[in-house]
Amino acid sequence: MRYDSAPALVCWLLESVVPARYREAMLGDLVEEYYLHAESDSLLTASRWIWSQACRSVASIAWSWLRSGNWLISMSIAAGVYIVMAMLKLATDSMILKFVAPQQATQVVLAPIVFFSAAAIGGCVAARVRRGAMISLALMVMITVAVSIERKVCTIPVPWWYELGFLTLGPLAVLITPALIGLPVPGAAQPGK
Repeated sequence: MRYDSAPALVCWLLESVVPARYREAMLGDLVEEYYLHAESDSLLTASRWIWSQACRSVASIAWSWLRSGNWLISMSIAAGVYIVMAMLKLATDSMILKFVAPQQATQVVLAPIVFFSAAAIGGCVAARVRRGAMISLALMVMITVAVSIERKVCTIPVPWWYELGFLTLGPLAVLITPALIGLPVPGAAQPGK
């Protein structure tokens, strides 16, 4: 399916989560309505509308996904990718600590780079393997960061927005990076096919 001027990220995310039997009809109707909003109002209003529709659909899509039973496979794949991500991050942190910068201030600067890179790589791997694994992985990342913040795992004093950045941008890195680099999602309709 091709969505010329519709927000590509919304279409890609919905293509990633909507079950195959509903995907074509739902996305087709959504894009058609988007064009009508864009013609009668403005692109900003149409973009706001399509994003609100996508956000409103999340709960019903999640419930449908849970009822289908495919979540266990997706969670298993996401757990495997998560373990590889954690090992990658641990190895990188160890090398930085040993060879680059043992000072705490440098770790505070480099930690987001390592974390977001690992999350982005994990998101790409999960997106290539299975449609729902990417969403499961994003949830795992969000829960891990929330628990780490609550347990005060970081002993270095940092401002509140530093932790909030990990909590919000970590899962977003998992979800958005595959779309930004143009990774096809298994089972999704490919442009021009």
